[in-house]
Amino acid sequence: MSAKAKAALALAGLLAGCVQQQPDLAYLPVSLPSAYSDLPHAPAGTGIEPGIPIKLEPRQQEAVVAEVRKWMKEPETSWFGPMNAVMMKHGQIVVCGEVNGRNSAGAYSGMAPFVGIMLGKPPAFIVISIAQSGPPRTEIQAICQQSGIF
Repeated sequence: MSAKAKAALALAGLLAGCVQQQPDLAYLPVSLPSAYSDLPHAPAGTGIEPGIPIKLEPRQQEAVVAEVRKWMKEPETSWFGPMNAVMMKHGQIVVCGEVNGRNSAGAYSGMAPFVGIMLGKPPAFIVISIAQSGPPRTEIQAICQQSGIF
């Protein structure tokens, strides 16, 4: 093996050690149903008006749990932390909470915040996002804070 080949192989080995692996999360990537995924994004700088804190009814809590579990890799292992809600000016209910569950390796990956919207009667819940870390987690926390939930 030539010196150049050895150097290239050594460099490839070093770079492979630098590649960050994505964490094995307990949930699947969330995508909105077509009726909602086709809506335009809000204009830059659009703020979120705080809502009025409300207590979720038992059927609403069940709808939230059922829908969030649909996005979990092992739904039966998921457990929920605090769940809070606000009613917005036009009647929408925004719900923020935390969920934990097992990832592909069977390990619990830690509490992940989620945010969604409650619709209609009987209650239906649409998950907007679940995020373990990084910018998506920060975005969820900002939405929940600006909505007046946390």
